Amino acid sequence: MSRLPDTRPLAGTSRRGWLRGLSRSALLVGLAGPLAACGFHMRRATQLPFSTLYTNLAPNGSIGLALRRELSHSEGTELVTDPKKAEARLMILQEVPEREVVAYSSEGRAREYELRLRLRFRVEDAKGDDLIPESEITLRREISNADNQLTARADEEAMLFRDMSNDMAHQLLWRLAAIRPAE
Repeated sequence: MSRLPDTRPLAGTSRRGWLRGLSRSALLVGLAGPLAACGFHMRRATQLPFSTLYTNLAPNGSIGLALRRELSHSEGTELVTDPKKAEARLMILQEVPEREVVAYSSEGRAREYELRLRLRFRVEDAKGDDLIPESEITLRREISNADNQLTARADEEAMLFRDMSNDMAHQLLWRLAAIRPAE
């Protein structure tokens, strides 16, 4: 005859405390089950299909720094400084930060801006064949303007461009990871 586990509260604990602990455990199991069933997992480092990569991005530019940081977490891909030693070359053709007025106040002053970061690039293999033909990524953010908060707006604009640079590095890595080399 099998013995069932003892479900009585431990000595020194109230029945209410015991029920609270039991309900927390049930809640955790109830939440963890659907997450495991749907295939949820923490974000992992991007796996690139080549072991060496060259880029002509400025090493201390905002996109270059973000890309180097992301590649340092990548498994199996090294950023090289000599294009001849690279299996793939990420060639940046144009990087353009832009700011355009999209709304004016009744006094004719700029009330809202659209910030854009455009990047034209191509990726080629060691032989010079295109892995990704010339492409463009454009990111946009909007920022409102208050005449009495000029320094705050300038700081926010710089922060948004930094954020767009990080997003641009992620987008580049996702596109690089999607490359299927010819066999």
